[in-house]
Amino acid sequence: MSGVLTLGSLDAAFTAAADLEGEEVVVDLGSIDFVEPAGICGLAALIEYLLPRSRGIKLSLSGSDVPAYLERMNFFRLFGGRVETDRDISALEDRRRHNPGTLQELVNFRTEEEIPGIVERISEILENQGYRIRERVAICSTLSEVCANAAEHGTDPSSEAGFGAYAAVQAYQHIVSGGTRRGEEVLVAIADGGPGVRQTLSRNPENAGLTTTDNDALRHALSMGVSASGELGRGGGLPLVAQISARASGSLSLRSGTARVTAYKERTNSRNVPPFPGTFVRVSLPRPSEV
Repeated sequence: MSGVLTLGSLDAAFTAAADLEGEEVVVDLGSIDFVEPAGICGLAALIEYLLPRSRGIKLSLSGSDVPAYLERMNFFRLFGGRVETDRDISALEDRRRHNPGTLQELVNFRTEEEIPGIVERISEILENQGYRIRERVAICSTLSEVCANAAEHGTDPSSEAGFGAYAAVQAYQHIVSGGTRRGEEVLVAIADGGPGVRQTLSRNPENAGLTTTDNDALRHALSMGVSASGELGRGGGLPLVAQISARASGSLSLRSGTARVTAYKERTNSRNVPPFPGTFVRVSLPRPSEV
């Protein structure tokens, strides 16, 4: 791994984890100097996947910025008793905190009752970034459905992982993704430990023939009204989030099984990737400067 911790930088670790049979594991983050929401959610999902397969997990960290960020994002509060580190983080835990209004710390959720608090924080972040109330309502209502699906699938009895779901959000002021103008951007990441998109959609006979591969299943999942239940009013979350992010010149990336599909304003890209146990959603919501 090097540079920025994203889900993709953990691919080799997920691949190796599938063959573990009780060994001790070291997750080396020594070359990481920046962590984005997708990275911390991916790391949480990786550890949940490793825990039943390993005899122990140790994080190798370097510098002070990454450990401090992980602590600020509540990572050690969630995993401190389940993983070891090669750094003393006790001093970090004693630091005084403040809410900068730009982030939703890493949170594990399993029920719909936990989702309003997460969505409320996302709304606050969007408001602080200048999003109008109509935009915030549209974004948060669709992300609420995405979170509800993640909680439902993440606790599915047929799931091998079954850790529920993780979410993390942060706003940045930097070069907007894929562009050249400075601006603001909100990144949202949600990971669940469910059976995955293809298996879930395959339960509905109406999806037969459209879920032959993981790539097919992900593309189909981004179509309006597609769901495992076939119930009226379900299956709108992901397509609407994709539309909203596209209008903002951002993107939605959906990953499950051996596929990743990313929807942009004018195109949708598919890519075969190492297996991911569950479903992962990353949403980019830029707000370019008008100057």
